[in-house]
Amino acid sequence: MKISEAIARHRTAKKKNPDQEAQDRKVKKILLAKGPLTLIELANGLNCSPQSAQESIARLREAKYNVNLKREAIHLDRMIREGARLVVDSRDFYDGRWFKFGVVSDTHLYSKYARLDVLNCLYDIFSREKIRTVWHAGNAVEGECRFNKFDLLGPSGFEAAAEYFARNYPKRNDGIVTRFITGDDHEGWWINREGINIGARLQQTAEELGRKDLEWIGHMETDVFLKAAKGQAWMRIMHPGGGSAYAISYLPQKTVESFQGGEKPHILILGHTHKFDQGYPREVHTVQAGCTQDQTPFMRKKKLQAMVGGCIVSFHQAPTGEINRFRVEWIPYYDRGFYEKGNKYRRW
Repeated sequence: MKISEAIARHRTAKKKNPDQEAQDRKVKKILLAKGPLTLIELANGLNCSPQSAQESIARLREAKYNVNLKREAIHLDRMIREGARLVVDSRDFYDGRWFKFGVVSDTHLYSKYARLDVLNCLYDIFSREKIRTVWHAGNAVEGECRFNKFDLLGPSGFEAAAEYFARNYPKRNDGIVTRFITGDDHEGWWINREGINIGARLQQTAEELGRKDLEWIGHMETDVFLKAAKGQAWMRIMHPGGGSAYAISYLPQKTVESFQGGEKPHILILGHTHKFDQGYPREVHTVQAGCTQDQTPFMRKKKLQAMVGGCIVSFHQAPTGEINRFRVEWIPYYDRGFYEKGNKYRRW
């Protein structure tokens, strides 16, 4: 009788008795000490019939001992020779739902250095790409403080800035909605100095002028939940504040590291730095959204670069909720002079 037949026979047999257990222990001891052995050699060492030794081997294999046959020799392996194989269902990567949206940040409208040409061009691209939602990661308007009052386009005060924002922020007739947060700096200067909810006031002023496409969604950060058929993921829009780091990727890395267990989002959109960067620290898709403001005198003094542009983000969400495909398209722009000189690559 072959060992495979002995295993099949054992599966239908009753629970082994004490004599069988004692014999199985002897088999393990002999194979570990002297193996590999032929079936006859093993039976002789046990002082039993070959069939009895074969049944003992079958019981050990059924109990998941690494009893193997190699060229008619029986041995007890001390190593796991073959790893487990897991088959990933590829349907999860295309049977779910695709999301596509625009991302902008730090537009700083009402500043002399704001790039409305860039912002309008981005919205033209979003419109052509049939994007209907743009997430704005903060500092939609310039704000006002001691060191930037000469950078403003007109009279001081949040009323003038709010009206300029409402009249000049890009609007498209195909239903694009911009959902924006406010930052602790710039807009936050008015909040701290005058106690006004500047984000709500920006939206209110836009609505008074007939605009329904500008929606304030929170101060400093807000979370967007993405529900699937059998689960969900979530995205955080954040304007973190603080100074610039020595490396572009440092802020998203440290921000993700600072999240406590259970509050780590699947996607993190960051404003404030005026830089573009894409990363994946701690399995979080991070995007620094750049800006649409040229380098200001303050930034030049601090030797800070302005990466002017915006993003298109696309990702796939599986039916169980996880984000399993993710891509970012960065749309860069250059200084005003590049376009004013009628460069041959000009498209706007």
